[in-house]
Amino acid sequence: MSKAVKIILGALGALVLIVGAAMVLAVMLINPNDYKADISNAVREQTGRELVFNGDLELSVFPWIGVKTGGISLSNAAGFSEKNMFSLKSADVSLKLLPLISGKVELRNVDVVDLQLFLMRNKQGVTNWDDLTSGEDKGHKEEKSHSKDKSSSQISLSVGGVNIENASVVWDDRKENVRQAVDDCDINIEGFAPGTPFNFNVHIVLSSTKPEVKADITTTGQASLSSDFKKIGVKGLSVVVDASGQAVPGGKGMINISGDAAMDMLKGSADISGLILKAYGMSAEGSLAAKGLNSKSMSFSGDMNVPGFNLKETMAQMGMELKTADSKALTSVGMNFNYAGSPKSVEINDLLINLDETTVKGLFSFSNPDRPNIVAQLGIDKINVDSYLPPEEKQKAASKEEKPASTKKETKSKSEEGLIPVEPLRKLTLKADLNIKHLIAKKANITEVVVRARAKDGVLTVKPVSFNLAKGAFTSSAVVDVRGKTPVMSLNAGLTGLDGEDLARQMTGEDKFSGMMSFNSGLKTSGNDMKAVYANLNGNLGFKVLDGYVSGFDLVYLVGDAFSLLTGGAWGKRDSKRTEFGEVSATAKITNGIADNRDLLMKSPLLRAAGAGKLDLNKMLVDYDLDAKVVGTLEGQGGKGMKDLIGLTVPVTIKGDVADPSIMVDMPRFAAILAKSGFSIAGSVIEGVGDVLQGIGNTFSGSKKSDTETETKKNPVQEIGGAIKNLF
Repeated sequence: MSKAVKIILGALGALVLIVGAAMVLAVMLINPNDYKADISNAVREQTGRELVFNGDLELSVFPWIGVKTGGISLSNAAGFSEKNMFSLKSADVSLKLLPLISGKVELRNVDVVDLQLFLMRNKQGVTNWDDLTSGEDKGHKEEKSHSKDKSSSQISLSVGGVNIENASVVWDDRKENVRQAVDDCDINIEGFAPGTPFNFNVHIVLSSTKPEVKADITTTGQASLSSDFKKIGVKGLSVVVDASGQAVPGGKGMINISGDAAMDMLKGSADISGLILKAYGMSAEGSLAAKGLNSKSMSFSGDMNVPGFNLKETMAQMGMELKTADSKALTSVGMNFNYAGSPKSVEINDLLINLDETTVKGLFSFSNPDRPNIVAQLGIDKINVDSYLPPEEKQKAASKEEKPASTKKETKSKSEEGLIPVEPLRKLTLKADLNIKHLIAKKANITEVVVRARAKDGVLTVKPVSFNLAKGAFTSSAVVDVRGKTPVMSLNAGLTGLDGEDLARQMTGEDKFSGMMSFNSGLKTSGNDMKAVYANLNGNLGFKVLDGYVSGFDLVYLVGDAFSLLTGGAWGKRDSKRTEFGEVSATAKITNGIADNRDLLMKSPLLRAAGAGKLDLNKMLVDYDLDAKVVGTLEGQGGKGMKDLIGLTVPVTIKGDVADPSIMVDMPRFAAILAKSGFSIAGSVIEGVGDVLQGIGNTFSGSKKSDTETETKKNPVQEIGGAIKNLF
């Protein structure tokens, strides 16, 4: 070692001894408590606040430089309710002197007891710290910030321990009428040094009036920090939240989170592994890896697994009770998937959902929030949607309930917004596929359901929507075009080979209907509200049913009974409870929302029926005429004397509201037909004022009857009206 170096080191050592001796003498000769009044006066002069010392100050210099104090409080600003803005019961902070020479900071225990901080804002928007910061020079702040940014020196820090006991921080905002607080805060951190793991335990109680919630939170784990504080790791992290209040689902709940985490701020990466979340009787397990956190190219990926759990019980604990037609529905639900994404995109792959006895597989991706690009694929093996509907009693009760008074306004508001979200659809790019092998809905067995939806540049195409049902095949395609000022929509649909008897047995368990059914339609319209959609609706539709029957009424014998009533004869007695037909068919042309049908045809062994009329969708009114003619003999079928009906036409009118039309026999016309055919008609019928005609008029005009009239035997013409409703 050179002589010069020895001289320098000797001088430094002497300097340290002199400074140390001076500090020791200062502590011995100077009592800091003698200056408490001076300090309080200085604070009062500068801020107008009262700084009160409720205990002694103790200074230490060597080898630890620090301060220990008893109670301290700082009064609140004028006009605020709390007496003090800041207070504490005791504090003890010290650091080792000699390591400071080499740039090392060694803190002994940091102990703080009963720290309280009240942050407040009055109704005028003034905070209780405005008076402390209003005089600060802006240029000075900028200079400080600049010098801080320039500083690149690193500090080596070690701490013997941190103990904060019963601390609280309150934010009382009278302007927004919100009070939020961290109460009963206890923090315990074991001594640590860079690169050395240390244990921590944090307990806090959070409370808030908006939203109304109170939460008791305990966090524990083992953490580690790198010497440059750029790498942080936590192992065995455990967070337990016990919450209550109106904002908490179910009024109360407990959440447990555990796992390991690491963050590298130099690389901009974060990893969470072994993550487990438990709440309300369910759990989720997963992982997360993120990169580029400090750049625009941030990305993340991971996986999630939700083991099977009872969703009904979970929802009940959250205050949302679910009742289903099948009591076992939603009792075994689970899923797992992988995910990846960036700030503007997300992908979900290998999606697997187990819903009771249903398995769902698929994928989903979303990108570009400004012009969404969505890809979705779902494959379902089998699902019974009836199981997830409300119980039958609940459905009936819901159907009887009247809509609240606000419904009309809400409906109007939604209508004003438009049926189709034009602007979002113009920006949307969509590729969605749905496949269901076996679907049960309303007890009907539907197979091979396929839905393909595509959207791009303002055109949404759904092609096909297809499925098989009761030996029949349905397929359709639809297009919604919003490129122009007004949305334009078109629909083409067709059904072939549907077995009506098979479908009826599936849905009702009874043979109420039979026949091979088919229909087709081609429709086009424009507009963005129902009124415009109906007014602009144009196209064609048609249906045909071959070789079938309708159970529940015998139309031939109901016609015979009407004949007997009008001619004063006896009613027929035989009723097969079934109306058979060889064909029922019709086509209609729709022009500006009015469907015009001219060729309704019904053929049966004993009847022929033809009809024509219009259905106005703009006003939801129907005006239809149906003529039924007896073409077969009734002899030998229980209709003694009924052969006289052969060749007669029974005219029926269907008029009124589509939802509940008035269906009635055109009595004057029918009477005229009978009279022309040589039958003697009851006088009351011809005059139109007799009891029989009055009863018929009441029946089909919707006039109310007395209880006595309701209990009497049904008028056969009334039964014809009901029969026609059932048939069409």
